[in-house]
Amino acid sequence: MNRAYKELFLNTVYFSLGISAVFAFITASVIGHSPLGFSWGFNFLGIFLFIYFYNLIMSVLNFALSLFCKSLVMRLVLFNIVGLLLTALPAYHFHEWFLLSLYASFIVLSAHSIWSQRTADRP
Repeated sequence: MNRAYKELFLNTVYFSLGISAVFAFITASVIGHSPLGFSWGFNFLGIFLFIYFYNLIMSVLNFALSLFCKSLVMRLVLFNIVGLLLTALPAYHFHEWFLLSLYASFIVLSAHSIWSQRTADRP
């Protein structure tokens, strides 16, 4: 399997699910109650699905950049610039600064890209 496809599979299946579950658990626990009176589980599920969709888009973006950019440094720079824009602009627009914590998914996906590249370069 090609390294880029393998990285996409790991990012979408394992890392995106893990990041989404942790972020949804923390956010649902901090919110504690819903303005509409929904339970913690419903809040968790809604937040989880939103964050998972967001992470899937980021994984596909990382995959597309891996196909077009041969340099790992250039790919990560572009990926993180897009990540800052996609997290900072909604946070600024809605004045909800906790949205900046979504940038943690970019850090994890970038770290996985570096690790994946280093293991692929080994003899």
